[in-house]
Amino acid sequence: DPTAVYTPEEVIEAGAAVSPLFPPGESFAYSNTNTVLLGKVIEKVTGQDIGTVMQARIFDPLHLTNTSWPGTSAALPEPYAHGYTLNGNTATPDAPTDSTDWNPSWSFTAGEIISDIDDLLTMGRALGTGQGLVDAKTQTLRLTSFSPIGYGFGMSCSQGWVGHTGDLSGYNTSLFYDTATDTTVAVQTNSDIASGGCTTSPTLTDDPGDAICQTPAVRLLVALTTELGTAYAPPPRK
Repeated sequence: DPTAVYTPEEVIEAGAAVSPLFPPGESFAYSNTNTVLLGKVIEKVTGQDIGTVMQARIFDPLHLTNTSWPGTSAALPEPYAHGYTLNGNTATPDAPTDSTDWNPSWSFTAGEIISDIDDLLTMGRALGTGQGLVDAKTQTLRLTSFSPIGYGFGMSCSQGWVGHTGDLSGYNTSLFYDTATDTTVAVQTNSDIASGGCTTSPTLTDDPGDAICQTPAVRLLVALTTELGTAYAPPPRK
């Protein structure tokens, strides 16, 4: 039920019930469950709920006045865009589902944040420079831990762009910072429906399928960074 409230413990239990993709230490794959686990570690260490931690350590220091932690609420602050997805039992390639009132609680620290484009631009630069978030030594460790295309410390890196993409059903976001030019690019879309030559990701019936498979926010990110002179190269998607 996408409108139900799910606890982090329920998400962790569901993730732990799935067979691992590979033995520990042999490879890498992104996992929302890992980030949910990290959120519970933060709550254990600080003795505070994660919403309070986010507000005190990120939102307030960076003056992100239009950013919030919804917790178990599915409500969105006005004005907001309706989200559309092909997830869910009622969606079809000809008729996406309106997922605006779906509850975000299942995602917890894997992406349960409400924000707008201005706050995202502020957050993106803070992630890329560390200013307002971490000290210079920690930021150096974060940036030098990347291979030419890699992932670690909650960010990915490609062609000098550091940041992350994310989506909940009906919404898709890309946020990246170019370390060479001090440029931040943020993209928000009210659809998570991929397009292009997708083999496993659901697409719309009228999708021409003549491009690389990408979600909408990533496709726009690539177009914008190409215009800026250094194109972000996303990992392949099926």
